[in-house]
Amino acid sequence: MTGRTSIPAVRWLMSLVLPTIVLVAACGSVRVAGSAAPATTGPVASAASDPTTSSPVPPAKTPAAAVERWVTQILTEQYTEACLSSAPALPAGQDPESLCKKPAALAGAKSLHDAWAKPGVELPPKGTVEVADVTAKGDRVTVPDTAVTLDGRTLRSLELVGATGDTGSFSLSLKVEKRGGAWYVTGFDLKA
Repeated sequence: MTGRTSIPAVRWLMSLVLPTIVLVAACGSVRVAGSAAPATTGPVASAASDPTTSSPVPPAKTPAAAVERWVTQILTEQYTEACLSSAPALPAGQDPESLCKKPAALAGAKSLHDAWAKPGVELPPKGTVEVADVTAKGDRVTVPDTAVTLDGRTLRSLELVGATGDTGSFSLSLKVEKRGGAWYVTGFDLKA
């Protein structure tokens, strides 16, 4: 009856995968395991290096700071702000304000919130988001969900609460890139 135990896990994972793809389509790129390449919505803008472009939030000086800020924004239901915190890395020609307010982007962010906000886990500001030391080699780094904790629990362990079946291959990694001297969450690698 292995097939029966896997089906609920697949349904649960798809409830996270589809909205996440929508969110990242609005805010950057996503790569789902098994796909040929990351899905992107166009070339990446270099707004961070453009002095006339203002960022809606102070720039993160480290990859860990970018991840901590972004995850905290998702957990405190500041979905538009989380999307806007990646604005310098949005595709060229996209209006961050209107793109980040689209219902599909907000629904994707809410799905991530629901995947991480579990009963008995304190959310910010009471609960603390912490990111393990992240060492970037160059201007890009991938931060696995096991390197980010909320209230002492990894995001991966929270994502799997309620999942059944074989979840050993499931993981979510955040892509973080340096643009114009600052770090931004720019996408995901999602393996299901």
